[in-house]
Amino acid sequence: MKITKACDYAVRVLVIMAENPADIAFMRSDMAKISGVPDSFLGKIMQTLAKAGILSSVRGKNGGFKLGRKSDKISIYDVITSIEGDITLSDCLSDDTLCQNRDFCKIHDVWNDLQDSFIKRLKRTKISSLLKDTQTRQKK
Repeated sequence: MKITKACDYAVRVLVIMAENPADIAFMRSDMAKISGVPDSFLGKIMQTLAKAGILSSVRGKNGGFKLGRKSDKISIYDVITSIEGDITLSDCLSDDTLCQNRDFCKIHDVWNDLQDSFIKRLKRTKISSLLKDTQTRQKK
C-alpha cells in the first residue's frame, strides 16, 4: 500500500487546523496557501473529510472548514479510510475468492499479521500526537 498525496495533504491540513483555536474556520483558499496544497485538489479532500465528519463546514461570512471533532479523536486510520477506503496489503486479505491457495499459502498469515499491525498503529496515531511531535521538533 502506498500513502497517496491526498492522504498526505489531508493529514497536513488537519495538523495545521489542530494547531489553531478550535473556533477558527479556514477558507479553502486560505488553507491552500498555508499548507501548500493545490486549491482545487484541496477542495475535494476537504469535502471528503467533511462527509466523513472529520471536518465540519461552516456557512456564512466567517465560514469555511474546521475540525469536526477534537484532534485526539481523529486517527490517521480515519483519515486514510475516508480518503482511500479500506486498507488492504493484499487482495487475498480482502476477498476470500481471489486466492485458491489460502489454506496452504505460507505468506498469507504474514500479510494478515502485517496488515493488522499496520491498522492498529494507524488507529492509535491521532492528529493530536502529530501536533505534539511537530511542536517538539520545532523547539529543537
